Amino acid sequence: MNHTPAPGGPTPAPSDTTVTVLERISGQFADIARSMTSISDDMTTLQSILGAAPVPPQPSPQPVPPQAVPPSPHQHQPMPAPYAIPTYQPVRPAPYAMPAGPMPVGPKPVGPIPPRPSYPPAGHRPPIPPRKTMSERISQAAERGLVGKLLAAAGVGITLIGVVLLLVLAAQAGLLRPELRVAGGALLAVALVGVGAVLGRDARRRSGAAALVATGVATALFDVLAITAIYHWVPDYAALILAAVIAAGGLGIAHWWDSQALALMVGIPLVGFAPFITGEIDDVLVGFLLGYTAATLWIQLGRNWIAMFATNTAVATLPLCYAVVEGMLTSPDAVQWFVVIALGLNMLLATGSALVLLRSSTQPLIVTLVASATLVPMLGAAPVAGPMVASIMLALTAVVLATLALGTDHLRGVTSAVRTVWLAAGAVATCGALMAGLDGPGLVIGLAGVGFVVAVGACVTNQLALQLRIVGTVFTGLALLGLMSLGAIDRMVLRNSLSATTQAQLVIVAAVSLAAVATLTWSWARVRRCDVPTIGTIGSLISLGLVTEICVGLGGAISGGADSGFRAGHTVATITWVLTAAAGLIWARRLHGSSRTLTVTVSLVIVAAAVAKLFLFDLAALDGLFRVIAFIVVGLLLLTLGVVYAQSLNSDDGRAHPRTP
Repeated sequence: MNHTPAPGGPTPAPSDTTVTVLERISGQFADIARSMTSISDDMTTLQSILGAAPVPPQPSPQPVPPQAVPPSPHQHQPMPAPYAIPTYQPVRPAPYAMPAGPMPVGPKPVGPIPPRPSYPPAGHRPPIPPRKTMSERISQAAERGLVGKLLAAAGVGITLIGVVLLLVLAAQAGLLRPELRVAGGALLAVALVGVGAVLGRDARRRSGAAALVATGVATALFDVLAITAIYHWVPDYAALILAAVIAAGGLGIAHWWDSQALALMVGIPLVGFAPFITGEIDDVLVGFLLGYTAATLWIQLGRNWIAMFATNTAVATLPLCYAVVEGMLTSPDAVQWFVVIALGLNMLLATGSALVLLRSSTQPLIVTLVASATLVPMLGAAPVAGPMVASIMLALTAVVLATLALGTDHLRGVTSAVRTVWLAAGAVATCGALMAGLDGPGLVIGLAGVGFVVAVGACVTNQLALQLRIVGTVFTGLALLGLMSLGAIDRMVLRNSLSATTQAQLVIVAAVSLAAVATLTWSWARVRRCDVPTIGTIGSLISLGLVTEICVGLGGAISGGADSGFRAGHTVATITWVLTAAAGLIWARRLHGSSRTLTVTVSLVIVAAAVAKLFLFDLAALDGLFRVIAFIVVGLLLLTLGVVYAQSLNSDDGRAHPRTP
């Protein structure tokens, strides 16, 4: 085909990219035109339907889409006219029409055009559903079975109240013979358990069946408790064994049905109603509840029943708390060995149960916290167990808990949080043991000793190192507070007359506390490198006070409380400060990194404190020979230290920059 060139020379052909863009734009315009045509047809159909008379609903006619016309085999698509790219202006298409100009038209789609998704207008919010009425909510709760469960739980409680009234009030009023009361309770228990077991074969009826079984098991337990606590027909140990067998067998249904609610409906009424049968919280009741707790442990194996574990722990612990409080109020003369044994068994039972149940629990921290609650009655056991027995019991408990904290990291279910709880509980038990068995300087020495041992443990082990440092810091802080309460600060600044024994005790406390503070300072600085100056400053200041306490205490103990011992102690303390700082600065030359920074910081702080003490305190408190010795010795030490330190710096510079011949 021949093309006539435009005047003024040949027109350059458009590039391929421009042609592609124009083809895509023309196709989009074609799609828009077809969509508008379809919408117009739909609107016309809708108007005709709305304007017609009411007739039975008829299916609306579907618009026939335009069919694509295949091109003739001898027909070719016209090429777009040549144009100049710099001066091209697109022609705006007419409404509902194709763009002007010959454009390539692709094949039209066959079939109906899919509907476009509809979107709500901007700012539109979905309507708020109407609030359900009380009757609707009650109806939905009934459909979910909640109403039935509530009614069943209420029935359990009311029925058991009736059983207690039958066993207690009927006996007090003389109604019926004892044999009839006990036999009636036993028959009622057997009937309830039997009916519940039959109904529970159908899984859909197990919520109601669980209530029947729970009522029957609790009735049987109350019946057994009555025959030993009220009628005394059988020995206590035989009744406890029989009750444990009934609890283990009856609540086995809860394990088979996987129904924690059944176990709760037995345990909660048991701790609430059993004291009314015995009349008081005595040895029989405590042993009965401990036996129930131990017998029902196997039911929780493989189950995630935190509520049942908490209930069983409360069942055994609450009566012991009451017994301890009663002992505090009455102050018995003799040691109540049964309460002591019960406290130990309760703690071992709860801790062992937690260790077993952690394997299947999804909340191990809660299980451990619940088990640690058994420590509460033990902390107040001194009135009923005696100070020494309570101290030994708490010390053994602390050893058990510390062993669990440091030796169970390989067991399944034992997390770091669980071990931290055990460690904290062990620390509380240790503190309780010290407070129960010691007082005065002995208690402070014990606190300082525990702080030192725990601080050393934090340095030599990687297990719970942070937690051990925190525990050691707490115990050391308590020891320092106890040291101040014993008059350590007054003795350092005032001349007082303390006995030689008290002086020696304070020296021991200060020495052990000094070892603990030094160990903790090094341990914290090793892991908190960014806080080395702060940690070193705090540790050095506390250590200076303890060194002074040791020196003054030794002076007073040697001199028998004379003034010369006081002055000599402060003189030795000031000289010791400077010697310690000098040793630290010299030793720092061999260190690198944070260790060197810590040592230099602590040494300089000690030097500054020694000089301040020399001018602010020793100048006024010392007299005669002691003042002269303090100033001369400190001055010579600082002079020697300055010379030695300067020479070491020069030698280091010489080694770093050797002279060339």
